[in-house]
This record gives sequence, structure tokens and C-alpha cells, in this order.
Amino acid sequence: MDMIPVVYDLHQCPDCGLISSDLKPDPSLYDKSYLRKYERYEETEAGKDLNGMRVGLVRSHTECSAVLDFGCGSGAFVRHCMKHGIEAVGFDINPNSPYCDVANLFNGHSVVTLWDSLEHLEDPKTVVNGLGGEYLFVSTPSTDDFDGGDLTGWHHYYPEEHIHYYNDESLSRLFEECGYEVTFRSYGESRYRRSGSGKNIITMGGVNG
Repeated sequence: MDMIPVVYDLHQCPDCGLISSDLKPDPSLYDKSYLRKYERYEETEAGKDLNGMRVGLVRSHTECSAVLDFGCGSGAFVRHCMKHGIEAVGFDINPNSPYCDVANLFNGHSVVTLWDSLEHLEDPKTVVNGLGGEYLFVSTPSTDDFDGGDLTGWHHYYPEEHIHYYNDESLSRLFEECGYEVTFRSYGESRYRRSGSGKNIITMGGVNG
């Protein structure tokens, strides 16, 4: 199905509403300053509360076996998991991250999390399928929040960084295409973001059926 031009580099799927960018991801953006920005946020009360909420989701929807956090940055979620007795490891492409080691992708995990990382992937379906895992958890900016104006003015528009912009329908479709049955969805993370309505971040979980 042909994508419909939206504005500048963006095109939308008329079927599921997924909006994608023609611009290729720029790995050079993920440098030391990028990592430090998120390290500072992780030390704030909002950052701690957010990671605590994510750990609670994993604990309440899985058997809490080995977790792989893909796109983990400096590893805040990994550390929160370990603090609560959940075995976890992370992976990040940023060469300044202590988790920039592909060996971490093969740790026998049964739970895969992609917190604020799915939107950065040029080919998310291939990545999710390659990671495996019985359980999948994703949080990503949601265009369910978008008011229909110029998307390039939206808070979550980051050219050469955010490649895909999901809504409930398109994210559910990705889960389905990767073999996961959606078990819950929530917009609860939206309250931790600087702008947008109560639907500017969607969190979704599923089990491989």
C-alpha cells in the first residue's frame, strides 16, 4: 500500500496510520553528550518514578525472568530491575554506553523491553523478530496525541533520529506482525513528558502466542 505524503520528509500509511520519515538515522547523534542528557534525567524524581513504573509493569505481567533492555542508554532500567531482584542486561548502540556490547543480545532473555527506542529503528520488525523473547514491552511517542497540524512542529519530531511515529493501531499491528498478542496498553507515561496531552506516549505489552 502506497504511503501518503504528509509534510517534508514524512509519509503516512493510509491503513494503520503509521508515519515514517524518509531521512535515514544518523548514528553520530548518539554521542557522549546524548548519553549524559539521559543520565541527568534518570537522577531526577520523574526519571526514578518512570523506571519504577516500568519495573512494576514487567513484574505484574511476566514471571520476571531474564530481561533484555534494547536501547538502554546508560542502563537506568537495567539497574532498577536488578535492584528489585530481576535479572537484566542491556544493549545500546551508543559507543559511550557501558552496554555497547552485542554479546548482551544473547543472554537467554525471555523478556524484551524497548523503552523510547522503537521509534529510532529503521527496520523495527526485523529487530523485534531478531531479539525474540516470550514477552515484549514498548513505550514510544504516540500520534494519538497529535492535533493534525504541522507534524514537524510536534515535540516528538526529531529528524534523522525518530524514524517512525506510531499510534495505537500501528503499534498493535507491529505486535501482531511479530507474533505478539497485545495484553495491555496504557498512556500512563505521558504525564512524565514536557508537552502534549494525556496520549503523547503509548506503552504496550504483549506475549508471543
